[in-house]
Amino acid sequence: MTKKSVLLALTTALGLFASTARAEGWVGYMNVFDNNAGAPGGYIFGNPWGLADLKTTVAVSNTGTYLGDKLVLEPNFNTYADNNDGFWRNGLFGNKFMEANTFVETASINTASASFAGTIDSYTLAGGYSAVAFIKVLNPSNSYSLDVYQTANLISGSTFNLAADLSAHQGKILQLGFSVSGLNANAANGSLGSVAVTVGAPIPEPSTYSALVGLAAAGLAVGLRRKRR
Repeated sequence: MTKKSVLLALTTALGLFASTARAEGWVGYMNVFDNNAGAPGGYIFGNPWGLADLKTTVAVSNTGTYLGDKLVLEPNFNTYADNNDGFWRNGLFGNKFMEANTFVETASINTASASFAGTIDSYTLAGGYSAVAFIKVLNPSNSYSLDVYQTANLISGSTFNLAADLSAHQGKILQLGFSVSGLNANAANGSLGSVAVTVGAPIPEPSTYSALVGLAAAGLAVGLRRKRR
């Protein structure tokens, strides 16, 4: 088979992956937990938050697609300063475990699969904080249960490439994004670092690549047989 045939097959597959969960703009949601010695304790509440309140900056945003968008993710600290409230602070340290989620969302799944990929441009988060990329499927018919949750740890200089089968989740909510987890921060304690990421086109798994090559080869063979006839 020709290089052009392989390229066409791969481009078609990437187009299908990239069109999944297309959404305009990033949104934020904060989950708040009790502080269990720096780990999540009991769940308290979750609410939509603005990106600035999460401490997420969209450095580059591309119209019509999230591919190529660049985000900077930092630990949340705005709650620490709220009214000297002991609910949020314990002396010089935060008193709640925060999971800050930044994502694009599709309100009703109508595709068979989803992929989410990108590059970690830099990672300087302080100890006690972590960041992941994720694919989530929420089920509004079952109290928004988390029916699919796939993650990849964000590591400096690396890439992530997530994929999920959505065939059994039609009509549910799909979210592709990132979360930063850890205590609500006291800005007076100095910089707690950040994660800079660039969203990219998903890379087909080797098995997918082989299947595409096989399909293209089969198509070429059929064409040759027809020519011989």
